[in-house]
Amino acid sequence: MAQAILEKIWFLQYQGRVDGPFNSERLQESLQAIGDSQLDKTLIWKRGLAEWMKASKWSPEEELTAASFAMPHTPVYATDAKIKSVAQAISEDAFHRVQVNFIDQPLMSKAELLTLISKQADVAAIAIQDPKSKEWKEVYAFPEFVERLGLTRRDHPRVPILAQFSGSSNKNPHLSARVITISEGGLGFTDNFELKIGDWIEGQLTSPHFFQPISLQAEVIYSGLDGYVGFKFSQVTDEAKSAIIEYVKKFGKSTNLP
Repeated sequence: MAQAILEKIWFLQYQGRVDGPFNSERLQESLQAIGDSQLDKTLIWKRGLAEWMKASKWSPEEELTAASFAMPHTPVYATDAKIKSVAQAISEDAFHRVQVNFIDQPLMSKAELLTLISKQADVAAIAIQDPKSKEWKEVYAFPEFVERLGLTRRDHPRVPILAQFSGSSNKNPHLSARVITISEGGLGFTDNFELKIGDWIEGQLTSPHFFQPISLQAEVIYSGLDGYVGFKFSQVTDEAKSAIIEYVKKFGKSTNLP
């Protein structure tokens, strides 16, 4: 019985969820259920590995062979509740659920998350799920990350918005894009892969939240691989700015984005 408990060393990450611990036999069954076509998108890990590995690289035959020559385990007795507690701690505390611009990312270790935050031009795009409350929170809500990276809070709170931009850019005379975030200082596009840092746009923002279209000019200050593009306003009227500020004040209270 102790031997069976000790063999449960594998954890499986698939579609943003961590399951385990599994022994080698159960892991193989789980991978077979997922299917060969998904193995490159499935990650596995056990204690001793520096990082998650693709399931397609795992060979159960090699592990069984190695196990047959291994030294006998010293009996260790643990209750099922203890095993469950350890597994839950690993899945919730060792790895973090993360969103970038409302898009779910693969589960991340603390080191991976620190790297992501440090490389992000605008940490306002990142939301982290609190492992205890399950609420999505801004990076600034986690003192450890703030202290480790020396972060300071952005000047302008950013909130989600349902809006559309129509106009032009220095690359496209007829540009249309969906706007998903806005702040007093700028806005964010989604599903745009052509604009890069330094590019500019000029046109109108329309939204059911505003009485009339807002004319603006803005410069790209962030361009992500996921198609999200962040802008800083370079020109916007005082009237339009007031409308944006009122919107941010109204909806900023109900969101966890900074």
